[in-house]
Amino acid sequence: MTLKVLCSIFTLCVLMVTGQQAHAERNLISNKESVKNEINYIYPENKEKVFTETVDQFYEALRKRSYPVHQEFYRKHYEFYKKHKNKLGNMDTALFKDMPDASVNFRKKVLFHEVEKFNYITWDGNNILTDYPDIEIKYNQAVSPDRQVYFFYSFKDTDKDFYGRCAVYDVETKKLLAGGHTYINKYPKIRSKN
Repeated sequence: MTLKVLCSIFTLCVLMVTGQQAHAERNLISNKESVKNEINYIYPENKEKVFTETVDQFYEALRKRSYPVHQEFYRKHYEFYKKHKNKLGNMDTALFKDMPDASVNFRKKVLFHEVEKFNYITWDGNNILTDYPDIEIKYNQAVSPDRQVYFFYSFKDTDKDFYGRCAVYDVETKKLLAGGHTYINKYPKIRSKN
């Protein structure tokens, strides 16, 4: 065979392989998009919707229980918290409230998948770096990663201890999606044996 024929065959082979690879990549992308579209989230993507309420306006409405969803939540849980007399928290922690003596009170409107990056790292008494708060919301399959949420985070960090709380509310429905609190005694007292 001549050199021209060999070059033509090689070129044809390269075009076939790259064409198949491009076709496979197109199929993979379209398969990912169809899988993404097939997921039926309870709280679907809404990142393109425009909501004019600011995070501070929502916080004030939350504190005043202006929305029916928060009034209903308050009525539903009032007796429970009254019965347990602050052993399991109180209504101020159930409906998020900034800590009055907090080192930081943080409020922001973000997409649900962005919440994880708002971790506070502190050095504890055992010389271990720890992320706070430890809320595992990335596994919440009911919420689309591209859902708009309000993220609240309030913490007090002293030499002796760390106390923080956080909450994630849906921008559209105003419902609580996730939340948590943590307390760390940085220097626990060691009991001496007498």
